[in-house]
Amino acid sequence: MKKNSFTLTNISMLVVVQLLMLSTLSVTAQDDNFGSDPDKCKESISLYREYYKQDNFADAMPGWRWAFLNCPSATKNIVINGPKIIEAQIEKNKDNADLKKAYLDTLYMIHDKRGELYPDEKGYSLGRKGMDQYEYAVDDFTIPYNTLMESMQVDGNATDPYVLMRLYMAGMRRLVDKQLEMDVLYDLYDQLATILDHQRKNTTDDKELKKIDKAQEVIDQNFERIAKEDQYIEMMKPKVDAAPNDAELLEKVSSMMVKRDWLNSDFYLEASEKLYKLKPSTVAAYNLYEGYAKKGKNDQASKFLEESIAAEADNGEKADKLLKLAKLYGADKKYGTARSKAQEAAGLKSGWGEPYIYIGDLYMSTSNSSGDDDCTRKYGFWAATDMYQRALSVDGSAADVANKKLAAVKKYYPIKKECFFIGIESGATVTAGGWIGVETTARFAD
Repeated sequence: MKKNSFTLTNISMLVVVQLLMLSTLSVTAQDDNFGSDPDKCKESISLYREYYKQDNFADAMPGWRWAFLNCPSATKNIVINGPKIIEAQIEKNKDNADLKKAYLDTLYMIHDKRGELYPDEKGYSLGRKGMDQYEYAVDDFTIPYNTLMESMQVDGNATDPYVLMRLYMAGMRRLVDKQLEMDVLYDLYDQLATILDHQRKNTTDDKELKKIDKAQEVIDQNFERIAKEDQYIEMMKPKVDAAPNDAELLEKVSSMMVKRDWLNSDFYLEASEKLYKLKPSTVAAYNLYEGYAKKGKNDQASKFLEESIAAEADNGEKADKLLKLAKLYGADKKYGTARSKAQEAAGLKSGWGEPYIYIGDLYMSTSNSSGDDDCTRKYGFWAATDMYQRALSVDGSAADVANKKLAAVKKYYPIKKECFFIGIESGATVTAGGWIGVETTARFAD
């Protein structure tokens, strides 16, 4: 039998050759980033960066321009620094229309190049481009509007809040110029507000929250110029009447009216009821609760809020809704049910004092029906104290409210002689009567 002549040595040599080939390919790929003249590329970058760090944008310009034209992928700094360098030239030549336009075209080209070289930053680069187009627009805001819209379509819920702000401002300019209809601005407001609300709920970064709030504030200020409930109803009612089974349209109407707190109209309830029949959900049921609650129709409001709670998957949201339900029952004097719902809410969200404060308020407002004499009728105030202290112990953010409540309830404590004849002394354990029915500790006015 012929021996295999492909020995261990041969294998080792093959591995070495393969490694050398890979190394050569890596170097070649790396050199490609520096263009056809790597040394010139590195020199240009080094020179412009030194000037850039000194804010000497005029002297940074030649080196940066060479690098951008010949080796733009050598370092990301080229497309990051470029806008600042070019903006200095735009300012310098602001009175020379031809030069200014040329530099503006370069500025926008840098943003395009960034999106081309770094595809995962396409939405970001479109946003920067759109904001610059907005900044330098004179009469027609169509181009910045379209660019900013594209940025939002790419980045969705991750769109920079300031991009959303500029987008709405560009839309308003186009509305004034009669290039857009009013309903487009209503729809756009709803879309932007939804994205900002998502961002607000999903970040704890203070700097980012300030950006979100600022963007929402500016968008709201612009929207207030066109936002009129009667006009909105006049515009949307014919559309709903013509397409009563269009769930997307009904969702849009309900969402807009909720955001603007336009909940007291028959049109709002009509649209929300149609939506609920077509597409029942926790949101649709909650919208109906809000509409009926606004009209003071607590029975219907409670019914839909219960349905919203039953379909709610998020415990935090469910807790908030349960407390609202508790307050509806409390307003209808169904105190035991109100307390039960508030306790359920507290159980779903740890470290939350508001449900206990509400129960304390219930005890405060009904204490006089908890006994038969001047002493026992004050037991409810003691029970209220227990709830306010409970809120204080579990929730530091509730301290201001809880302490004010504790100071207020002390004014209703009995004096010792009112309880003397039934043998109640300070510190005794007693049971509040009536619906309250809980044990509490005797306390007296000073």
